[in-house]
Amino acid sequence: MNNKNLNFVIGLGRSGFWAAKYLISKKKKVIVIEKNKNKEHIIYKKKLEKIGVVVRLNTAFDIKEFSNYFDKIENIIISPGISLENQTITKLKRKGIQIIGEVNLGWSNLKNISWVGITGTNGKTTVTHLLSHILCSNNISAPAVGNIGTPICEYAYYKNNGLKIDWLVAELSSYQIEIAKIIKPKIGIWTTFTPDHLERHKTIKNYFNIKNNLLQQSEYRIYNYDDKSLRESSKLLSKGIWITTNRQDKKDKNCDFWIDNYGFIVENGIQLFNLEVFKLKGKHNIQNLLLATAAARKIGLTSNQISKSLKSYKQLPHRIETIFRDKNIEIINDSKATNFDSTIASLNSINSSIILICGGRIKNGDYKSWVDIIIKKVEMIFIYGESSELLKEYLLKGGFDKNILIFKSLSEVVLDLHKYSKREDRRVILFSPSCSSFDQFRDYEERGNFFKDLISKSFLNQ
Repeated sequence: MNNKNLNFVIGLGRSGFWAAKYLISKKKKVIVIEKNKNKEHIIYKKKLEKIGVVVRLNTAFDIKEFSNYFDKIENIIISPGISLENQTITKLKRKGIQIIGEVNLGWSNLKNISWVGITGTNGKTTVTHLLSHILCSNNISAPAVGNIGTPICEYAYYKNNGLKIDWLVAELSSYQIEIAKIIKPKIGIWTTFTPDHLERHKTIKNYFNIKNNLLQQSEYRIYNYDDKSLRESSKLLSKGIWITTNRQDKKDKNCDFWIDNYGFIVENGIQLFNLEVFKLKGKHNIQNLLLATAAARKIGLTSNQISKSLKSYKQLPHRIETIFRDKNIEIINDSKATNFDSTIASLNSINSSIILICGGRIKNGDYKSWVDIIIKKVEMIFIYGESSELLKEYLLKGGFDKNILIFKSLSEVVLDLHKYSKREDRRVILFSPSCSSFDQFRDYEERGNFFKDLISKSFLNQ
């Protein structure tokens, strides 16, 4: 008889909460360990304790916390933010204890449902949200889950309680895929690939292989031919469907979906629908649309069903989101731009004169292309936060010779914005950080909401 029925959940964010709630619904014993203690943790603690979960706040992830339970532990479910090279994980593995992620746990209950697994350095959240919207608008129950912000275990729990799910549209980060190599989606989508998270994955090859594992495990695969890295790595990738925003030459058709000269999405020579029904800005968002369309077609939707659903689609917050506009300026919140490539895509989508606000905790990546597009499109830059001096150094080294203003915080930036927003010529103020938020904020959403609140108080109430 197997006496191992105790599961530890490490981290009490939303995914940890739903992992614990799901496990209790399966009659498991659960202990949650959280190293911090804030209002959210206290609320979750109270809810979980009511259903029999033991919750320990202000408790470090240390081997001594498990020493009395080694013969009883079934699984330890870790947060994606914990590296698999963590010393405590290494010690637990030596004891023969299984380490899994919340995604593994959700997969164990939901693997009989068809999944779309979506990964990529940039674009994956938009593709996930967009595809889920297209399917749900056509009476297909297809919730968006995973890295987009809704834990997979939340739907594992509700499925156990009778919820009908037709498809699961899952955004999967490299951290999630790394620990959940067992996931085998019906459809895999790879949006883009540029250097990111190398402080965790060490080499670009490791990062590539983690992403590629998801696609290799998928029954059908969809790739972005516009992405240089994916295009140049095509011989290393499993066979699949390719999309491009460029018109296909009749003599050289590399892709299955493209845009023709009349603005129509074309599938293997057949016009589907015109881009005019899609309202998001930027070439990168047309790529996202093509990826979602290719998946929707594979699932069985008609071109008319897809185009009708797009008319009701709304932009996700923090992604080239206009938050203020008058006759002289437009202010855009692009807090989701956590790396250089995201900001490059945003700058390319704007035709007006641009004032750029950036800063935060810098990631590894190619800053030279970032500097090049800034030289072409940006008239002045406000930089704040931990990496401000390094970003300034990159800009000066690359030849940017216009105004660069340095600030400690985002609040100070917005206080200084007014004097540059009252000129007669039309301009765009773009908040596109090019960095992670972790120097001053919990995540890009908190950063974006903080910026929106600052703009509301400073501009909307003037």
